[in-house]
Amino acid sequence: MPRVVAGYKEEARRTILETAAGVFAQKGYEDAKMDDIAKELGVSKGAVYQYFSSKDELFQDLCGAAAKMVEERLRTSFTGPDLRKAAEKYMASELDRFQKRGVLMFEAFAQAPRNKSIGELIRNNYATVLEVMTRFLEALKERGSLRQEMDSPAVAEMLIALRHGVLATVLMGVGRDDAMRAWMNGFEAVLGPNMKNKR
Repeated sequence: MPRVVAGYKEEARRTILETAAGVFAQKGYEDAKMDDIAKELGVSKGAVYQYFSSKDELFQDLCGAAAKMVEERLRTSFTGPDLRKAAEKYMASELDRFQKRGVLMFEAFAQAPRNKSIGELIRNNYATVLEVMTRFLEALKERGSLRQEMDSPAVAEMLIALRHGVLATVLMGVGRDDAMRAWMNGFEAVLGPNMKNKR
């Protein structure tokens, strides 16, 4: 009889997802096996299959969590009136997460052209993150931090592209300080003209 993952179903799913993220980040999607994930968890493969029907489903769930994570980091970083400090805090949290699991995002990007379901998921995720970022910028406008005439969807697209670019440079070996400097310079170029509280 397979050993079952301890805890409630939702907690067990989160534990499996977190462990699978590490396995996918280390081995890549193609080389990662459900056996590897089970071994890392210390359970039987059957126990993992009680929660996820396939490696593809597991990977898709991981990719699907991206928009929620971005929204949470935005919400917890941009709490005060200083947008520059908040932007620095946001990217610091992104870089912390990226050090642990960053390659996973680019692994998903690499799988998208070869795997239709992952490709569709990535496109849907991008649309969701764009919506989250646009809503976030609109909230900053309502708060009085940004100019009302700013084109929130266009600025959201630029910030997402900047985020992906900065994280890609880290994957290529650029140091954290240089990555942070690039983020802050880009943030200033994109949002600086739209901020109400100038330096």
